Amino acid sequence: MTNQENFIRKPYIKTESGLRIISLDHDTIEVLQEWKKVQKNHGVEQFILSYTDLPLYRSTVQRIIQRYAKLAKVPIIQGKGLRYSHVSCLINEFNADILVVSQRLGHSSPEITLKHYAHLWNRNDEEIAEQMTGNIKFSYAKESNVANFNGNQAVKI
Repeated sequence: MTNQENFIRKPYIKTESGLRIISLDHDTIEVLQEWKKVQKNHGVEQFILSYTDLPLYRSTVQRIIQRYAKLAKVPIIQGKGLRYSHVSCLINEFNADILVVSQRLGHSSPEITLKHYAHLWNRNDEEIAEQMTGNIKFSYAKESNVANFNGNQAVKI
């Protein structure tokens, strides 16, 4: 894009997996419906992040993020950090599995998702160990059918 009025909308995506439908929660849908009303009052129909029906510059998106980060008193991140934050929330707050995360991100395989986000699943190990406690049951034989066995030899039965 050289300027707001001289842009080309790409008619393709990076991979077929990038073309996807994801489920949204009711709160997000409500916010988007209200935003659509605001946009309609400005004559906007093409772009989600626009008041003028023209695409935003990348730098504008970054300025919006900076403005709201300062208001919220949180660290300023890059736009791509919003994607990472979404993944982190899915995994750490909602315990989303690899297949769900991979699909929402539009990755062609879970391996791609794991390559970039595997470290976020580390926290499950201790929880799983606790869940395993008490699940292994032993039932010992009342008498041995093997005589003189020291545990390190072949047994002929």
